[in-house]
Amino acid sequence: MRHSLVWLCLFGLVSLGNCLPTQEELEEQRWQITEDESGHRHLVNGGPLFDSFNSPEVLFEPEKDIRFMLYTRSTADSPQRIANNDYDSVMSSQFNPSHPTRIVIHGWGGSQNSLINLNIRNELFNIGQFNFIFVDWGAGNDPFYPNSRRLVYPVGIATSNLIDYLVKVAGLDRGDVAVIGHSLGAHAAGNVGKGQFGRLPTIIGLDPALPFFAGDVIDRIKKTDAEHVEIIHTNGGVAGFLDPIGDGDFYPNWGRIQPGCGPDIDGGCAHQRAVDYYVESIASRIGFNAVQCSSFQDIRSGMCATTGATARMGGEPPNRGSSVRGVYHLTTASGRPFAAVD
Repeated sequence: MRHSLVWLCLFGLVSLGNCLPTQEELEEQRWQITEDESGHRHLVNGGPLFDSFNSPEVLFEPEKDIRFMLYTRSTADSPQRIANNDYDSVMSSQFNPSHPTRIVIHGWGGSQNSLINLNIRNELFNIGQFNFIFVDWGAGNDPFYPNSRRLVYPVGIATSNLIDYLVKVAGLDRGDVAVIGHSLGAHAAGNVGKGQFGRLPTIIGLDPALPFFAGDVIDRIKKTDAEHVEIIHTNGGVAGFLDPIGDGDFYPNWGRIQPGCGPDIDGGCAHQRAVDYYVESIASRIGFNAVQCSSFQDIRSGMCATTGATARMGGEPPNRGSSVRGVYHLTTASGRPFAAVD
């Protein structure tokens, strides 16, 4: 079975091509129009691909082309680039092993200039000291979505290698690490966890991308990728997953469309809301408090039969451990502050 390749892939015992979805697997998907992180619309899914798979891939060498940008409170506007196996880059940086480490990975069409970088780090530095590492894999982003989709595994493994190096030379404690990713970046975050053999405490997937990830493909984010995998679903069934794929799956406003987004035909606004909610959750005094539903069918039907259990969506420090399990529903406002709902 194809999923049995995962361990061979992680140990580098088979070629990268064998670790990526095949053309036949991608061709099984259907197409749609959606937005990248820059708001540009693209056809990413919708029928046989025919000759479109002849589109040349962007030349991308993960260990060389990914830019790991370290931000701290003292370098909030002047990030330092660190690199795996580059001792001087790490030891001359402001990395502090006594501070929690948060690793953020952008999605399709993103870069160092993505708002997910600016907004999450600003909120974190408002509440404390952190090593904030932004994973800029923009050099590999391709307007042809399938070419970018194929990179979530190598981006994740390169990031996992950096974690191992920081443990080795800089005293990083894996127990202080959380990885957060949006869209394609959510799947890359899952692959960081695969490279760490599930040892990280928390991975948070912000509306993980659906196109070309349907089913149990080996490189999508999964609940086994960390001790606790949290998923925030905001455009389920269009740009993002609707099915629960984490330990704790949160469905604001039932997880499909989001208030304040208008018609949102391509789902771009709702897809981005997962980031907006997470950013607000970091320092929110109100918090995004959710109720546990008895089953995923409750989410589908829009009628939550509550179990009586509650949980906080997002937040800092993030959820971890075994207490947050199952599917959760909450309601948000249509604009900021999104958590301000009676």
